[in-house]
Parts: sequence; structure tokens; C-alpha cells
Amino acid sequence: MDAIVEDQDQMLDMKEVEEDIREGTKAFTKLQSHAAEGWQHWSIAIKGFRALRSLAFSQAQTNDVKSYAYRQKISELLELKKYSAYANIDKQTRSACYKLMDSLEEIDAWYIGLPAREQLRWQHPESIVKHAPKRLIAGGMKGHNKPRDKKKKPVIDAEIERLRSLLVKACNSLAKFDQDRAHKLLDQMMPDDPDDEIEEI
Repeated sequence: MDAIVEDQDQMLDMKEVEEDIREGTKAFTKLQSHAAEGWQHWSIAIKGFRALRSLAFSQAQTNDVKSYAYRQKISELLELKKYSAYANIDKQTRSACYKLMDSLEEIDAWYIGLPAREQLRWQHPESIVKHAPKRLIAGGMKGHNKPRDKKKKPVIDAEIERLRSLLVKACNSLAKFDQDRAHKLLDQMMPDDPDDEIEEI
């Protein structure tokens, strides 16, 4: 048995193996001692996104993320170079950020109290949405995160989607002549979730 182990040791580059183990141990120890840093970076990013939302609210003269005016304004802001980093947040993560941003300080306080092993596991906004106390998430975006009825949604077939898309295009064309009327019509057509928009933010 010892001879087999010795043969295996000779086949391995033991210097490289020991170095990898040593570096891995160092890295994991650092991860444990800095477990909260991953979420801290996200928290700062979400705070920035919340400020961008406030700017969009102010410029669009609304505080409703479901409104056409807000969607248009946030889309314009995300196209600007100084805010463009936020456009790189994928749709699902952005939705999680919306759910967290209004209780961010309380979520930070809750997170700091977690054991290091959980801080290591729960760093991404989607993990925080899943594990944070529901009272901190349910407040959300002006009713955006209220629990929805568990009724099944009606099946929307391709024809309805095609017609809906045509209506949006027609409303966008109408906006050139009568913005208020076009915005009202589009607001009536928008889904509940601000990230489920027809025209991608």
C-alpha cells in the first residue's frame, strides 16, 4: 500500500500540489474573514441604482416605476456613459435590486448579523431576496413587490402578443403628436413588474 502511495506521489508534482493547497487555504481563510465584502459591494451598487431611480423619478415627474414616463427616463439615463454600468445588470438581478433598495440599510444591518458561512453563501441580490426577512422585501417599489395572487395567469398566445406589440408601436408613433394621450394608453398596457416591459430598459 505504501509503495502505491509513493508511486502516486512521484507522479504528482508535489511542489505544485503543496503550493496550490497552501494558496487555497490562504484564499479560503481570507474569504471567511472578509465574508461580508461581496454583499457590501452589491449594497453600494444598489444604493447607486436607487439614486439613479430617484433621478429618473424627478426628471419624469413620477414616482411610479410602472409608468411609461419612468421607463422612458430610466432608459435614457442608462444610455448615458456615466450611468451605463447599471445597464449591465441583467434583468433578473435588476428586479432583485428593485425589491431590496427601499430597505437597504435594514438589510445591511440584518446581513452583518449573519454567521460568516451564510454571508459567504448569500452575497448576490437574488440570494438576499430569497433569505432576508420578508418584511424587508415586501415594501418594494410602490406596491411592485406585494405578494401576488396565486391565480394562474391566462395563457397569452402568439397572436395576442403580436397585436400587443403593434399597439405599442402605434402608441409610440402617436407620442410624436400627443405625448400625454400616448403615455396614458401605454400605462394601461404595461404589466405589473417594471422589468417585464415591452420595450427593454
